[in-house]
Amino acid sequence: MSIWSAIGLALIATCCYQVGTVMQKVAADRMPRIRLRGGQGSTVRAFLGSPLWVGGLAVSAGGWVLFLKALANAPVSIVQPVLGFGLCLLALFSVVVLRERLRPLEWLGVGLMVAGIVLLGVSGAREHFAADAISRAGLVAASLAMLASLPVAFQIARVKPTISQPVVLGFASGVLIGLGALYAKALFVSLSVGAAVVGWTVFLPLVLLTNIGGMWVTQAGFQQGRALIVIAMSAVTNKIVTIVGGMAALGELLPDDAAFAVARLAGFAAVLIGTAILARFGAVSAAPPGEVVAETS
Repeated sequence: MSIWSAIGLALIATCCYQVGTVMQKVAADRMPRIRLRGGQGSTVRAFLGSPLWVGGLAVSAGGWVLFLKALANAPVSIVQPVLGFGLCLLALFSVVVLRERLRPLEWLGVGLMVAGIVLLGVSGAREHFAADAISRAGLVAASLAMLASLPVAFQIARVKPTISQPVVLGFASGVLIGLGALYAKALFVSLSVGAAVVGWTVFLPLVLLTNIGGMWVTQAGFQQGRALIVIAMSAVTNKIVTIVGGMAALGELLPDDAAFAVARLAGFAAVLIGTAILARFGAVSAAPPGEVVAETS
């Protein structure tokens, strides 16, 4: 599969994620409040008993399958950033369907996202991606560093009321989902090199644990505030996790050709900056009906 085919699958996957997210957000607002502690059996049953939430989960799961197909054929540090294009789709949907107007800065965010994805595709067009090794030390170090950031983030939020819970929960979601993508890629690498036992017994449980945990934290964030604040923060965070982790643990280094290396770095930067810009657009657009959102300069 070419890098462009993998990017195409990732773009379809992010469409599924966006539709599923809207369905889950609407349903989550009607569910009992999620508390990030034990004794949540009745809350879990309420979510699983909601046809709308389960339908959103199914749509998102379909996107996840497409994402895994793309991930099996391209570096996680390229595929995962493409998923941020979902915010760009939201902006374009608002213009075409809802007749909203984007400000110049928001059009810049859309342009950066598109340019970043093109640059990532160009940077990998001549490469043959066949990862055949996992740096266990690098993967362990990246995992511990990312997980250690979670209690720090929650502690900062406690002492600084200006940092909202949706932002912190979005960050936590991004860390878990980003690690899940790294473990999924490590699973595929393990299977390709004949280490199936390690893949199925170590990486598959980690994939399930981090993705389920990330999903649950995301739902908690949905109940605390606007969905796209959570999604945007998660999107930026999981990109950083996969870019850094992919380089540290999966050998996803920059291309040898200097021009292509610059293109990849520029692609990473454009996607991250575009995501950050559109995150603000998402925060405003996702206000519940009847709620007034104060504009900031």
